[in-house]
Amino acid sequence: MSATIQLLSGLGDKGPAAIVVEAQGKRLLLDAGGALQPGEPVTWARGLAVDAVLISHDHVDHIGGVVELPAQIPLYCTPLVAKALPPQRAWQPLPYRGRLDVEGIAVTTGQAGHSLGGVWLHLDVAGGIFYSGDACFESRLFPFDAPPPAHTALLDASYGRYDQPQAQCIHAIGKALDHPLVLPVPETGRALEMALWLAEEADQRHLPWAIDPIIRDNLAALLALPNDLRRKGLDAAIQALLQRPNARHPALWLVSDRDDDPPDWPHHRLLHTGYLTPQRRQQLSAGEVLWQRWNVHLRASHLVALAHQLQAVQVAPLFTPLHADAEAAWRDLLGERFIKKPSLKAPSAARAHSSLLLTP
Repeated sequence: MSATIQLLSGLGDKGPAAIVVEAQGKRLLLDAGGALQPGEPVTWARGLAVDAVLISHDHVDHIGGVVELPAQIPLYCTPLVAKALPPQRAWQPLPYRGRLDVEGIAVTTGQAGHSLGGVWLHLDVAGGIFYSGDACFESRLFPFDAPPPAHTALLDASYGRYDQPQAQCIHAIGKALDHPLVLPVPETGRALEMALWLAEEADQRHLPWAIDPIIRDNLAALLALPNDLRRKGLDAAIQALLQRPNARHPALWLVSDRDDDPPDWPHHRLLHTGYLTPQRRQQLSAGEVLWQRWNVHLRASHLVALAHQLQAVQVAPLFTPLHADAEAAWRDLLGERFIKKPSLKAPSAARAHSSLLLTP
């Protein structure tokens, strides 16, 4: 049985996720990413016809393009991810960990280690097609489930060939806590594990701290899930954090990055731990904000390990630049499994995509 993968967006650069898998006469859209920059058009969705949509998680570059799709297309996501859908958008539940039939295609899901309610997707066609969405092995809060084997792996390579362990990142952030900070973070992603760590660190250093109410709500939502959907041994710490009130004058403030202008005080600085918009990159260059990564994506050695675990015959690194030098480096890492970026084809003026024909 063959399948065709159309990489509508997300191949060759950091951009919205949108991948069509066509098999058994059906077309499934994996993720429906929105623009990373305000005002950018979502071009991949123009004129698109699919039979169903599967959403891996609720971050804007994976779910923000749902508004561009016809409302009658069946959409599948986990119940917590559904909270981020447009109002009144109909949806059907994906299991947090399990198996279901979507348009006659068997789909397996598992925890991706990246965000609240987020999952990876495995389609039982063409020897197995695995799509990680965004994924991480290193989360202190979200588990990563071992997936079944797959002939083709479409993997989160947002960090490129970066390979610094999480422990080093946390150590560097810990050194920055000596100064008053505001930390904007994705409210369903690293915010939750950083909240636990920040509360522990602040208590040890006797620093007043505060956590955005929406982050607290998401921690409570995580605690309400079956306990095998979070790392073991953390329930007491989550409960204790939820019972602690915010300090009135916090030295450390963890806030949702949904706000373009997070709270600021004269003696506080912004510390970013993930993706920076062009405006924030300019501020970083000018010394106006701080930056230190907290790992929430697969680093290079983990991507290679996952490819091995999947027994993948071909691997496409997604959400990362694939210029000539980068292609050579990925070929060194992945060997013959590396899928060289196909030349773009434009079947219409409205959309360009890369296509891969797969056979088991």
